[in-house]
Amino acid sequence: MWSTSDLRTTGPVFPPADRRAYLVSRIGLLVALGLVLQIIEGTIPPVLPLPGAKLGLANLATVIALVTLGPWEALVVTVLRCLLGGLLRGSFIGLTLSLTAGTAATLVMAALFRLGPRTLSLTGVSIAGAVTHNAVQLAVAMWLVGFPGLKYYLPYLLLIALPTGFFIGLAARRLVLSLGRDDYGGVV
Repeated sequence: MWSTSDLRTTGPVFPPADRRAYLVSRIGLLVALGLVLQIIEGTIPPVLPLPGAKLGLANLATVIALVTLGPWEALVVTVLRCLLGGLLRGSFIGLTLSLTAGTAATLVMAALFRLGPRTLSLTGVSIAGAVTHNAVQLAVAMWLVGFPGLKYYLPYLLLIALPTGFFIGLAARRLVLSLGRDDYGGVV
């Protein structure tokens, strides 16, 4: 009944109605996990030396969704998490920055994830997502405030993205392994 190829991107095989219920429940859980991690990270004093730089703990939910559910479901988790997080914060600028950067990062991670583990590990996929997130977020911030001098902040944000993306990728790998999957969703 279970095949490895079915598990890699779509999870267990269910009849269509059960499959929808499975996806809705998993997406809901991952959106909630991302929101909780986002709120927890927002309450912790900054641990990174750059203003606005964060670990990106909420991205953990997206990486897990990418591995366990698939790329489109990961995008849904990211969009819902960003929208709900923006509404909870009540900040249009925060919502815009989070939504655009999160969407771009998820699309890049999904494209790299499809290349397979021989090309890039899950940690590498996460690092690429963190770099994309920081670059897009800074570009959108430059566009919103109309201050091109922000571009000098980019090298520092990219340097911070390397260890934070590595940390999130490593944590995601551990969690995915504990769920009985390998880095690319196959059964361990």
